Amino acid sequence: MNAEIISIADEILIGQIVNTNATFISQALSDVGIHCNYVHTVRDHKEDILQAIDLAYKRSNLVILTGGLGPTNDDLTKDVLCDYFDDTLIVDNDVLNDITSFFKSKGREDISKLNKEQALVPSKAKIFRNAIGTAPAIYLNKSNHLVAFPGVPYEMKFLLNKFLSYFKKKYNLPFILHQTVFVKNIPESQLASLLNEWENNLHHKLKLAYLPKPGIVRLRLSSEGNDLQQLKKITDNELHKLSKLIVYEEILEDIFKKIHDFFTLNNYTLSVAESCSGGVIASKITANAGASSYFRGGVVAYSDDIKHKFLNIDKDLIKKYSSVSKQVAEVMSNNCCEIFNSDFSISTTGYAGPSLDNAQQPVGTVFISITSPTSTNVSKYQFSGDRELVISQVLDKSLDLIYKEIKKLK
Repeated sequence: MNAEIISIADEILIGQIVNTNATFISQALSDVGIHCNYVHTVRDHKEDILQAIDLAYKRSNLVILTGGLGPTNDDLTKDVLCDYFDDTLIVDNDVLNDITSFFKSKGREDISKLNKEQALVPSKAKIFRNAIGTAPAIYLNKSNHLVAFPGVPYEMKFLLNKFLSYFKKKYNLPFILHQTVFVKNIPESQLASLLNEWENNLHHKLKLAYLPKPGIVRLRLSSEGNDLQQLKKITDNELHKLSKLIVYEEILEDIFKKIHDFFTLNNYTLSVAESCSGGVIASKITANAGASSYFRGGVVAYSDDIKHKFLNIDKDLIKKYSSVSKQVAEVMSNNCCEIFNSDFSISTTGYAGPSLDNAQQPVGTVFISITSPTSTNVSKYQFSGDRELVISQVLDKSLDLIYKEIKKLK
């Protein structure tokens, strides 16, 4: 089965927000065995939305709309759906009760006419009620399937999960398996040459994709079928053949899960002292449920004064070696362990750019220090790219280094 996502939002088209909904939906569709073939965005204009729906409905089994279900005049989705499916709007009393209860829970007894009108839904639609907002999801099934969700991300995610649970039970969907590994320090073109024979002899159920980023090429093997265990076996066999040709590693998301599991299961603790990474490591860690069991805390010591005041970095040490140095990175992670009473600590210091501010080393120079119960190891890197890309590489490399340290204790 193939799907198409249509995001209805002027704010996406003018660059005011990022379309995170499409990313989440695409992943969720793949998880239940549905291919997403198209993603596009249209403005809040009736004719444009109608044209987008007509095109999508003719070429895709499942069309997913986000946005335009709110209470204001520029929310046009329900009217457009009625026009396209020759339908009319009716009051859904269950939805109206949900809206009333929602506002009462917020301490609001008076509900506006516009909010009450959110209980108007196409008469032919199946409704998925929204327990955390006011707009329900609307599902219409004629020759193909169409479902419309509110554009608010947390409401969309809640309703998408409800819909896909229903949809997967009703239709016999295959498994889609993606297995990704990454290869370091081999350019994409060179890697393709090395793997040419292996790629040409891949199992017919597998599709290979090269996904390059600075210093890393990700290799993704994708397959589809009704027997998940068979797909896993086929993929594992091909990865075993690959291991005889090159050294590859697991994707960083898998590595992070192993980091998380290690600290959770072994009662070790972790802290971070970040300078150039600006808190992204702490943010990555705390985004996962259960991190409080092992993550002691962190410091974003961006300036030299804060490094001195909160991490007890000697001013003379900074003056002698500069704040971006092996010596300062090492003391940062050591002192962070002491301050937070943690078993492990990660520290970062470097130049993310774009300017150097009288620095003696080029933009992209970064020192990462890992303190463990047995040692402290500092690594120096020269990352390329703009500021955002440098910081992203610092995050990836920090996770990679802490993973290597904890593997020594397993």
